[in-house]
Amino acid sequence: MAGHRLLLTLGVLAAAAGLGGCGGPAQEADSGSFHTLAEENTEAQQYLPGDLPIPAGAGITLAKGEQTEGKTSSMLVYKTEESMASLGTAYQRYVREKRLELGTAIVDSHNILINGKVNGSYSYSIIGSSAESPGGGNEIIVTWIVN
Repeated sequence: MAGHRLLLTLGVLAAAAGLGGCGGPAQEADSGSFHTLAEENTEAQQYLPGDLPIPAGAGITLAKGEQTEGKTSSMLVYKTEESMASLGTAYQRYVREKRLELGTAIVDSHNILINGKVNGSYSYSIIGSSAESPGGGNEIIVTWIVN
């Protein structure tokens, strides 16, 4: 059920999602180990910034992207045992270092919501919640749209 709520929330925020970027060094959050999306073997590399931080050992469950009507949109979904605090630190640092327009930044022990939008240019969202499925962990959804 939490996955459905998360996807519904993502649908609402999909209007506020996206960006392009270039490769860079791996990043580490306070207590976690992160590498970049460029180091993953996934289709998402062609649609998402290569320097997007991903926790080591993350299990990517969806990597999808498409170009329609002059817009590139993409979605990355993964599960991780990394703490929300560590994930929040990594993504807030990424947004700050890339000088992305920030709309909302909420990070607590069970949820992450970081998004921003520049009209006519890009929008993005990074949404995470604690997984209620067996095995637990956290599920993160990154959505990127480049106009």
